Amino acid sequence: MTITAESIAQRYVQLALAMEPHIPGYIDAYSGPPEWKEQAEADGPRPVADLATEASDLAAALAANSGMDPQRHDFLTREVRAMQTSLRILQGEQLTLVEGTKALYDIKPEWVDEAVFEDAHKALDELLPPGGSLLERVTARKKTVEVALERAEPLLHEITAELRRQTRERFALPGNESFVTRFVTNQPWRAYNWYLGDYRSRIEINTDLPLHTPELAELMAHEGYPGHHTEHSIKEAKLQNEKGQMEHSVTLINSPSCVVSEGIATRALSVLMSDEEQIAWHAEQIFPRAGLEHVDARREQTIKAAARKLSGVGGNAAFLLHDQGASEDDVAAYFQRWGLNSAEEARQRVAFLANPLFRSYIFSYRYGGELLDALFASRGERDHWFARLLAEPVTPTQIRNWTAG
Repeated sequence: MTITAESIAQRYVQLALAMEPHIPGYIDAYSGPPEWKEQAEADGPRPVADLATEASDLAAALAANSGMDPQRHDFLTREVRAMQTSLRILQGEQLTLVEGTKALYDIKPEWVDEAVFEDAHKALDELLPPGGSLLERVTARKKTVEVALERAEPLLHEITAELRRQTRERFALPGNESFVTRFVTNQPWRAYNWYLGDYRSRIEINTDLPLHTPELAELMAHEGYPGHHTEHSIKEAKLQNEKGQMEHSVTLINSPSCVVSEGIATRALSVLMSDEEQIAWHAEQIFPRAGLEHVDARREQTIKAAARKLSGVGGNAAFLLHDQGASEDDVAAYFQRWGLNSAEEARQRVAFLANPLFRSYIFSYRYGGELLDALFASRGERDHWFARLLAEPVTPTQIRNWTAG
């Protein structure tokens, strides 16, 4: 008997719902039939061994299905492989960071030579005013561009309106999509998009640490337009609702699709605006409205570009913490030494890495962004490829194949 793609998709979603009690937070978003979720909750936690058997059966059903669209098949196959890996870990299997990341995220993480960070430090040393250590100067510069919450809130609304306008002009946003923004505290992340279904999101911004004006547009592009909220909304419209591909009614936090999502989000602002356009926007609107008319927007853009070369610091810190036995204090010191993070920032970054749900998630940001950079450099037509990433079932392997032509 032929197992249909629709039945495979339903089994995939129901398996994810059954795994959630064992890995709280494993399901990042759900927009599927309420009765599937209600049934999973009524069943309660099921034995992990039974779920592992279901995952193996699902993988076998996928392997036997030769009629499914190849791109959809690749997506589901790699997502199910990630589910199997999560279940292996739940059963006590010990995986190195590289082994776990490859199986969960379809990428192979590597230690970044600290010479890359040294080059970034040299660039920042030339850009920042003299006085004190580089960390002290970076911290002092951040202090000068802090924005109070009461001023940040209306500014975020204005930034969001412009990003939404540009996103709607270029990408297929559903007409009735929307999100709300909330300030929160006591979280290991800076900001988070909670996709609620029906093209709605709640974006939470953690205010444990000060907000800095130059990061606001990047943050709202990442979480909102044309980042996470945009991707979730378009995929719900195009894949779940129009094509009936119910596997897209659930988003898993430890899966290859996360790398694609973070690639979209980390490059979201640069897709909408060139460096020159970002500089003009900040100089003419964002900085003046934050009361920072004196800030040099071009210099801030150059500082941001230099600091991006420090994106590998988090991955190295993960290797130290999870593979090399370093203490959390030592890892925090590493963030301060190479990431130029304050003590408070370093502690927050260590808390993120120490959370079992995000143990290897840190690699999704850097590798996702680099995958998109390589795709755009190889194929051009940035808007075309970005639109496909927003609307299609895509894995890191799929992007690598597109890049190779």
